[in-house]
Amino acid sequence: MDEVIRFPSWRNEVELRGGVVYKRHGSEEAAAREAENLLALCAKGVAVPRLLARKGAVLELEYLPGATLPEWIARGGYDPAALALALCGWFAAFYAAVPWRRADGNGRNFLYDGARVASVDFEERYDAPPACDAGRLTAFLLDYRTERPEPQAALVLLFAEEFCRRFGCRPEEVAAAREAEFAAMRARRERFGRGGESNRSAPH
Repeated sequence: MDEVIRFPSWRNEVELRGGVVYKRHGSEEAAAREAENLLALCAKGVAVPRLLARKGAVLELEYLPGATLPEWIARGGYDPAALALALCGWFAAFYAAVPWRRADGNGRNFLYDGARVASVDFEERYDAPPACDAGRLTAFLLDYRTERPEPQAALVLLFAEEFCRRFGCRPEEVAAAREAEFAAMRARRERFGRGGESNRSAPH
């Protein structure tokens, strides 16, 4: 019998079974929306899970190897410059593929295998300047717990600098988006009573 690994998720039921990720959405409409987004990205070669099947509200997805960004930040052992470049490379492919922006900048939705970045969870899309993507992601990166703050700070700095260089953003735009995400985090925690970010949640 295949081992079943259940991934924590605030909105969906997600589990790995027989090498396939099964993601049960709250509605068929939400599942159809993510399926459409994944198909568009896969068609352009963006590193996202391949859609294997959709059965009602359940998506069957390719399992992608790698650890989430908070897992890397918690345990260390990564090169901040290499990871910053890999993240910017993923965003470059993403922006070249679709006209919309990354709606969920949570670092748990980015996987890194030591060489390549991939991303998961594409239920939503939004229209905003690229700086919003960088601001949201750097807010999460700074929020994750670690006993190794030096590479964490270096990763945020190098990623923001490279992102601005590649995509024509101003640092103050990224900083403003980061502060807006910090404010949103505080509001969510007050509403739901959650503490600081855990480093072991699933990227879904």
